Amino acid sequence: MPLTASDLLLILILGLGSARFLLPAIAAMFDLRALVAGDHRVSVVMTMLALQTLLLLFVVYLVAVRWRGVTWQELGLVPLPRIWGGRAVAIAMLSFPLMGAVSWVQQQIVREEFRNPQLTAMAPSEFSWAAYLGTLAVAGLLAPLVEEIVFRGLLYRWIRERYGFVVGVIGSALAFSLLHGIAGLIPAIALLGAILAWTYERAQSIWAPVILHGTYNAVVTTVLYAALAQGIKPPGM
Repeated sequence: MPLTASDLLLILILGLGSARFLLPAIAAMFDLRALVAGDHRVSVVMTMLALQTLLLLFVVYLVAVRWRGVTWQELGLVPLPRIWGGRAVAIAMLSFPLMGAVSWVQQQIVREEFRNPQLTAMAPSEFSWAAYLGTLAVAGLLAPLVEEIVFRGLLYRWIRERYGFVVGVIGSALAFSLLHGIAGLIPAIALLGAILAWTYERAQSIWAPVILHGTYNAVVTTVLYAALAQGIKPPGM
């Protein structure tokens, strides 16, 4: 892959850094803070998340594809072997007890009440089909596609080509967890990142981890909104 470490750093700075400054400017321009505090909070949050995700994909396109000549095929966008569709879904379901066990061990060590700000941002005060479907579209479809292209198709493959499979899995998984910015979930998200990298390595197509990631997020979203529909406040909120 014809990319340097400086190119990866540039993608990180432009993709995440520009979002840090551009999105607040958009929010201020359209006075979105008032909407965030009101009934439209979830739709605004999901819209901003979608914009941030698309901005990251655009930066990858500009730097990696247009400037450095990386092909979409090199980023893993190749046909998925048929057997890996079902396997990816099965691996996603098997990941839940593993993630839960890691989070439980972490809570026993730090002795702090678990809080997940993403759940708070994603969940309205009560169940709403519009909020559920909007969250599902962003968290279950758009975000998994872009994040897998960036963290597995780009970052994992770049590290693997230079330092091998193990370092590639560990490095991309740590970056994946740290950049999510949720301290209480860093070990669990790192584990998920490692599972996603392993899946990509075995399937040799980015669509396998995209399906796995999307299934995982879709199940989390569905469980969250099902709890809200029953008037139950999920753990971590």
